[in-house]
Amino acid sequence: MSYINAVEVEEMAWLRERWSDAMLTSSTLTVDSPFLTGEHQLLTSARRRAEICYIMYRSDPAEGVLLHIKTFYPEGAYRLPTGGVHIGETVLDALAREIFEETGLTIGTRDDDVRVERLLGVLAYDLRHAALGATPFATYHFLVRMPPDAVLSPQDPDESIGGWLWRPARELLAVAETLETVYLRSQQWADWGRFRALSHRFVAERLATA
Repeated sequence: MSYINAVEVEEMAWLRERWSDAMLTSSTLTVDSPFLTGEHQLLTSARRRAEICYIMYRSDPAEGVLLHIKTFYPEGAYRLPTGGVHIGETVLDALAREIFEETGLTIGTRDDDVRVERLLGVLAYDLRHAALGATPFATYHFLVRMPPDAVLSPQDPDESIGGWLWRPARELLAVAETLETVYLRSQQWADWGRFRALSHRFVAERLATA
């Protein structure tokens, strides 16, 4: 099974009609349990076909993009927020739902709404799991702008948001390095950290070429 199976061709074509420079790239990663099988690491379960990642900023990504940490993550493992895209759900619907659940903000055209600025691109994975075999997945990365004075107010307690952090976009590579070395604090999160680092490197590259 190829990584491309995680990306719906018609949906990707529609997204590229709106954001013509959206990049589709791939990465292969060899992983093992508890990643994909253990508690809080069931990335591809619960009818998830892919995920969205929102890169939220106030006035300029160079000044700060929003990171979060879950209450059950290893210490210091802040990252860009993501959320699952369910089977039968569009990527943009998942983006709106996840932003509301995690921040209390809504996507729209009013002054107090979040604006979707750009689809930076899609990173499709060929996850080669020791027990599950080849597992395709994909992350759709959206650049979004929130109102400068908006207050972050998580609506879904199951999201287990443990805190927020603003970091300049240029520091996303340092965030990736922290995630890649999360095994130094918790070995069971090692593959999760390696996986999550890929998105941060992808976003850092895309923002640098914007």
